[in-house]
Amino acid sequence: MTRVLVIDEALPHPPDSGKRIRTWELLTRLTDQFEVTLAYHDEGQTPPEAVAAARDAGLDLLPVSRAPLKKRGLRFAWDLGRNLLLRVPYMVMAHRTRAMREAVRAAHTARPFDVAHVEWTPLVANLGADWPTPVCIAAHNVESDIWRRYLENEKGFARRRYIAVQYRKVQRFEQQALRDASAVTAVSEQDGDRIRTWAGQEDVVVVPNGVNAAYFAPDPTTQRAPHEIVFVGSLEWRPNLDGMVWFFDEVLEPLRARCPDVTLSIVGRNPPAWLEARAATLGGVTVHGSVPDVRPYVARAAVSAVPLRIGGGSRLKICESLSMETPVVSTAVGAEGLSLPGGVVIADEAAAFAAALAEALEDPAAAMTCAQKGRSQVLERYEWGTIAPLQAELWQRLSDGRA
Repeated sequence: MTRVLVIDEALPHPPDSGKRIRTWELLTRLTDQFEVTLAYHDEGQTPPEAVAAARDAGLDLLPVSRAPLKKRGLRFAWDLGRNLLLRVPYMVMAHRTRAMREAVRAAHTARPFDVAHVEWTPLVANLGADWPTPVCIAAHNVESDIWRRYLENEKGFARRRYIAVQYRKVQRFEQQALRDASAVTAVSEQDGDRIRTWAGQEDVVVVPNGVNAAYFAPDPTTQRAPHEIVFVGSLEWRPNLDGMVWFFDEVLEPLRARCPDVTLSIVGRNPPAWLEARAATLGGVTVHGSVPDVRPYVARAAVSAVPLRIGGGSRLKICESLSMETPVVSTAVGAEGLSLPGGVVIADEAAAFAAALAEALEDPAAAMTCAQKGRSQVLERYEWGTIAPLQAELWQRLSDGRA
């Protein structure tokens, strides 16, 4: 059986963010065809039940201990500062460790792998330029496009200067990493074309984001709350936080002028304290944080909002909402990479976004018709069962030495 080494930043269980869901769904569907070893950084907080679930799913685990990565405070500020002296961007500095490099080398020496696969572009730095097997990079986003959008939306002078430096570093590292890989998977045709033309990587396979349609099925037992909007997304990811701030600052007031009874439920892991404090001042806005199951919140909502101004790749949250027949209003950036014509309402300016949400609340029958069309498209194009074979074919082709 073909042996595949997968490197990830953490064990993707529980699958409670878009990236984790994608990784978990694909890897666990491929363990019957491949011998998959998952190497990941373990900061000492991985739940035992997550380890058990991964092993039960057929994954061979290679945890690599590291100190917890600081994302706030003096140590974080120090790391950001010293990164200015390095050629690589912070996202590479933070996720490239000697322990990981030594662990995967030792594992390969003991029993060679046929293919190495990294579950985020910066993680390829843990392999080194002389890694002896074909290397596949899973480009969940074109990272430099995300940093360009950070730069375009940042107002503060000092932060703009720092983001500009990181943007240039990310561009340089990402372009070379994607070009040098044996193959790259992209989550959308748009990202795939960008990687081919910008990075010069010819072997790009589109493996879309998707949904477990049986799990995210419509729930006829749950009554919709006619005034409730839901936002679902990891609250550790800066584009989601930026979207929430934009919603609070520019969308909520015109929306309430038209729909005064509207409420917003924000569901996502690890919300920062400042977001919870800000939501508490607004009235009718509830941050639920990390929850064991997002489906009750999606099933209850009258509409799902995706107010992203920054991002790349494509949003699993849209597929999940539509799979449950919950109407979706998104910015163009939020719906980027998904082919769902007529299944999602697109609005970019704050007034238009507020109006689109109001219309979904005021005319639930029309909104449901749109959601049902979106569900049909999701089931046809974005179900994990039809997506996983695309990844399997690429791994096998790389193992067999076929270009």
